Amino acid sequence: MGSWTRPTCKCCISKAVQPLVALELIEDINMETKRWLMTRIQAEKIVGGAELMVHPGEDDDGNMLLVSASQHVLLRAAEVVGLYKLYKDGSMIAFSYRDSRNFQNSDNINEFLTLAERQFIILRTLENIKVVDEKYIPGYPTETLYPGEAIFNRLQKSKILHTFYPLHDEQILCKLGARWHSYTNLSLQPIDSIYSYFGGSVAMYFSFLEFFTCSLMPIAAFGAAVVLLSMDTIDKCILFSVFNMIWSTVVMELWKRHSSVLSYTWGTMQMNSQFEEPRVDYKGSMGINPITHRYQPYYPAWRRKLKIWCVSVPVLCLFLSFSLFGMYVFFRMEALVKAYYSENDGCWACVLYLPSILHTLYVTGMNSLYKMVAEVLTEWENHRLESSYQNHLTIKVLVFRFVNCFAALFYISIYLQDLELLRKKLASLLVLTQIINQLIETSVPYLYKTIMRKGAGLKKMTMENTPDIDKIKLQGEMSSFPTAFEIIGFLSVISNCFLISISPQVEGYCAENNITPKNVLIWTVGIEHALLAIKIILAFAIPDVPQWVKLRIERVEYQSLQALKHKLAEADKDDSREMAAKETLSDGTTGFNSAESSLYTSNKQLNLL
Repeated sequence: MGSWTRPTCKCCISKAVQPLVALELIEDINMETKRWLMTRIQAEKIVGGAELMVHPGEDDDGNMLLVSASQHVLLRAAEVVGLYKLYKDGSMIAFSYRDSRNFQNSDNINEFLTLAERQFIILRTLENIKVVDEKYIPGYPTETLYPGEAIFNRLQKSKILHTFYPLHDEQILCKLGARWHSYTNLSLQPIDSIYSYFGGSVAMYFSFLEFFTCSLMPIAAFGAAVVLLSMDTIDKCILFSVFNMIWSTVVMELWKRHSSVLSYTWGTMQMNSQFEEPRVDYKGSMGINPITHRYQPYYPAWRRKLKIWCVSVPVLCLFLSFSLFGMYVFFRMEALVKAYYSENDGCWACVLYLPSILHTLYVTGMNSLYKMVAEVLTEWENHRLESSYQNHLTIKVLVFRFVNCFAALFYISIYLQDLELLRKKLASLLVLTQIINQLIETSVPYLYKTIMRKGAGLKKMTMENTPDIDKIKLQGEMSSFPTAFEIIGFLSVISNCFLISISPQVEGYCAENNITPKNVLIWTVGIEHALLAIKIILAFAIPDVPQWVKLRIERVEYQSLQALKHKLAEADKDDSREMAAKETLSDGTTGFNSAESSLYTSNKQLNLL
């Protein structure tokens, strides 16, 4: 059995090495490919390597690789990826390797960087290993490479690299499980511990679930109180709708504040505002980036727009037509089932729900299918930045799901004005969707875990200090959730106003008081605009970021700018002294023009900031 490669820094040599990431190659991997991959992982960055530590696995001829990193490599990489850490004065600032002594706990890598951060750094470093001068993958002459191509992305597409994933730390995991799954502990979830182990995406996901669950308590209490009131049904609906609008707005704004506090505490808020690097899957002809002066791929924007408007948009329209066709079939089935039920007295009443249930299953299947198609299309569009990729994917999915899920409801409520059918459709949509989601979230992971235990795809590693392989797939980002919820909140106000206006109680009141449909429409639009105005005022009245977080961020930005100005001024003085000394030696003059030129250059650099 092989051993760990020695770190480039002699002070980081240790007998015990904690493996952080596992690479699983194909079963019949060519040993030349495995050796080449190990060489690129452990090589110095100056020659295109990653300077990481690699182990050949339990069997030198096997298909597993274990990867770790020394303390100094992790600290240098933490500066590159832009991690924010606690400074000695308690503020969160971007980590600097040269100033590492002034950061809290920087001398202990296990306390300074969480397990998730160390694994994130290694995964990010592996993804950024690029082709230098190789023409093809060693051992696979048919798999060609081009300069600057991401090696690990290419290996995955060529089916040579099966997958790579973070490794468990059993001791930390057991402690986290004991705190998280304690039945006697009625406190909230250990979100900070979840972040330290699983990372920001998973921690933010569970934090949102916790926050949203707690926020349901006020609306549940108010709903119970409204039910007990001796009021007409329509008055109860109006009262509950208004409170629901205010509640949803306040909850959404408070979640923004809570998430911004978490992001600042974890040091991820400022990372999102930094200059974004190109995606690993971004392809194009290699060139020099005019901003960073790095050798990076370039893809014309007009080609991307051509793909979006000529392919992605028509495909979206095609799936929307499928959705509308499914809605047409639903209404035809509804008419047939109603006729059958009226003609057969002994027929069960549950038959009336059959069209709604079948349409809900169709809607759910179409949502899943289009999401896969949208991911393929967005990847094919070749977006340069991860934020651009996520935005285009979110727009595609959101537009389709809105039409697919709510088109039938709007048609029933506005055109047919059939409240009984609307109740059946809503009941089947909400109840059946929740059942399907619960089955997917509970049964699929259990079956996957059971199959993986029985399967022979992954070998059980018995090496010392090697934990079990993490089989948990991380959840997605939460960035698009607030925007989607805000859009749904505005649409709910509009739909509720129109639903109340067509209710039998309102229609009866209008008939008794000789109120024309035109006046009803005018009042409905006026009330709807007033409620939307209240919603917007509430949203602007509650800041998205707490004031203390804003002040700390602005203070750090000010100090960073002052430090940069001081650094540029010092560099300018050194350049001026050198130029003055050279001119004095050459002709005995003091060189005022050179000093003025150097000062002009320094001011120009500062203006670019």
